[in-house]
Parts: sequence; structure tokens; C-alpha cells
Amino acid sequence: MELIVLVYVLLMIAFAKGFGEVVTRINQPPIVGELLAGIVLGPFILGFVFKDLDRMYSDTFIRDLGDLGMLFLMLYVGLEFSPKLIKASSILGGLIAASGLVLPLVLGLLVGVLFELEGLTLAFVAVAISVTALPVTIRVLKDMEVLKSRTSATIISAALITDVLLLFTLGVILGSAEGSRTTERVLYLSVSFAFFFALAMLFGRVVVPRIYRLLKWMRTGEAAFAIAVVIAILFAVLAEWSGLPGVIGAFIAGMLLREAGTGLRVWARVEDILSGVTIGFLAPIFFVFIGFTVDFSLIMDHLPFFGVVTAVAILGKLAGSYLPARMSGLGNNESMAIGSMMMGKGAIELVFARLAVESGLIPPDQLYLFSVLVLMAFISTILAPVMFRTFYNRGVTSGEIPPGTSEASDVAEQADSSQYA
Repeated sequence: MELIVLVYVLLMIAFAKGFGEVVTRINQPPIVGELLAGIVLGPFILGFVFKDLDRMYSDTFIRDLGDLGMLFLMLYVGLEFSPKLIKASSILGGLIAASGLVLPLVLGLLVGVLFELEGLTLAFVAVAISVTALPVTIRVLKDMEVLKSRTSATIISAALITDVLLLFTLGVILGSAEGSRTTERVLYLSVSFAFFFALAMLFGRVVVPRIYRLLKWMRTGEAAFAIAVVIAILFAVLAEWSGLPGVIGAFIAGMLLREAGTGLRVWARVEDILSGVTIGFLAPIFFVFIGFTVDFSLIMDHLPFFGVVTAVAILGKLAGSYLPARMSGLGNNESMAIGSMMMGKGAIELVFARLAVESGLIPPDQLYLFSVLVLMAFISTILAPVMFRTFYNRGVTSGEIPPGTSEASDVAEQADSSQYA
């Protein structure tokens, strides 16, 4: 490996963590700063001035680090999705999730048809518009110290249901993008997906309790971390064999490992190591690399499409979440606070946008879609916490939002919330 490549990696991490720290000072998630770092360090700003940076944007080693960052990021995010939190999901949360999915999804399909998108590309764009960032949501609620409120419980429930459904839907779409799209292919994917999820459930029932006993016996967090990584890679390989993206397997592994390690002293060390490796090193490289690939010239060439997609992603999600909350009897400010938090995107959408390009789901002549989705996620992630704070504080001041606790919020508070999602 050449020294210049290590300099590039150092430069990416320094910019990512520096910008991440700056945006947290204005109450924004670190992912916003890391994406911004990639845009600033990318070919359209600093790269335009310093031509020596050109190699950084295409270096194979850096690209491989970004791919590894995707895997670890999905493992890390998987640790957020607790079955206990799923059981605690409220009825109102389910209604908000359903409405918040259907409205932006339908609007996204209409926009795609209007701008002549077709097939799985159309489906992918519509589904990507409907994503909500759960871990970022939990982080914002924690920072505001409102995690035990009724409002937070509703948001967490709705975001959890939304992301679980969309995560696997996006996986199915990406899996279907490979190979022929015949009836035999669809049948093969259905059977292989069913086999993968059945295997995951069997693993959860049979193997996870044994992993718990093994972790309880172990004394070093480093060895336990190695076990977690091996399981994540194993599930990634199994997912690839079944036609799903490997990151889905890593996500499932994270969910199962959460149940295997919760409450163990050694697991706290595993989470610390995983957090350091993921948040401190690999994930920032992935997000900076995503920022490199945002092509503003393509966005300018398709500015009407970008404007409509961003408006649908924000307003469709906001309205789709606001209406059921308002109809259930919640006040205007609380309903707006719920809708505002639900419209934020996050890392999952960026991971799948990258995979969509690699799988050919976003073809070379439509690469503007990638830049549009990344910039849309960037804007919505900035707006969500700002709008939530505004409407939540208004609701508290007016007496519309009462204090209180809930099972969903208590479970979420015990989670080691990630900065991404």
C-alpha cells in the first residue's frame, strides 16, 4: 500500500469527524457532518482546486473500506432493533407507520411515472422516499431528554415498524434486480428468502441461547467481538446466497446478537469496540465516500425532478404521519412533532442507494437518481430534528403534550443508540 493512500484515509477521517463535531454543536446528527465532509472534500469543491486528490475518489482500497463500513454499519444498526421494542409498538404507532408508508409511496410512484422511471428503478425510488431513520430518531429524543414522553413512544413505534418493513422490501427489490426478472426468478427468490428467514429464526431459538452462555463464560471483550464479527459475516454470506444484499444478513445478525448479549458485562465491551471501529473509523469513510459521488451537475440538469422528489419525501411523510395522529385525538403541535421526526432519512437509505448503483438497479444513464436521493436524505435529516424541537416545545408550553413514560420508550432508553440509521 502506498503512503499517499494512508494520507487520503487520514484526510477523510479528519474531515468526517471534524465536520461531525461541528454539526453536533447545532443539534444535528453526525451523519450530516460526515456527508458534508465528503461533499466539501469531493471533486466539486476541494478536488476542483487540488487535482492531487483525484486518485482518492477512485482508489480500490478506499472503496473496499467503504464497503466494509456498510457491513459494520448495518450490524451496528441491527443492534437497535430489539424484539422487545417490536412487542411494545403501539396501535397508534402502527397506524402512523402504515399511513406514513402508503402516502409517500403512492406519491413517489406517481412522481416516478411522471418523470418516466420504469420497473424496479421506479419501485426503488418510491420505497426510498418512504424511509424513516430510527437510530437517529432515538438519538435526537435522548438528547432532548424526552424519550419517556408519550410522543416519543409513538414515534419510536412507528419508525421501527416502518424501517423493518422497508428494509426487507428494499432488499427484495435489490435481489430482484439481479438476473432475469422471469417467473422462475421470482419463485427462486421467494423460496430462498423464506429459507434465509427461517434459518435466522432457527438460529435465534437454538443458537442464540448457547451464544449467551458462551459470552457469559468469556472474560475478554475482544474475543467476544470476534465472535460477533464472524456471525455477521456468516449471515452476510448466507444472505448473498439467498439473493438478498449481504448487509441484510449483517442487520439480522445484529438483531440476534443483541438478544444474545444484553445484560452481560463482556457485551458492554463488545459494543464499545464495535462503536469505535464503526463510528470512529469505517462508517465515516463510507459516508465521506458517498459525499464524493454526489454530482451537483447532474442534479442541476434534473432540478425539477430533485425538487419534486424532495418535496414528496418531506411533505408526503409529514402529512402521512400527521393525519392519523391528529385523527386519533392528539393536538396539532404533537401531531406535527410526530410527523416532523418521521420524515428524517438516514444511513439505511444511503446504504441501499449505493447498492442500487452497484447492482445496476440505477443504470449508468440514470446516475442522477443516486445524487438526488443522497441530497434528499441530507436535507430531510437536517430538517427533521429542527422541526421536531419547534413543535414539541410549543406543545409542552401550551400543555398539549403531557409528561409520562411508556414501555416502548423505556426499552429504547436502554439501547445503545447509534448515531446513524
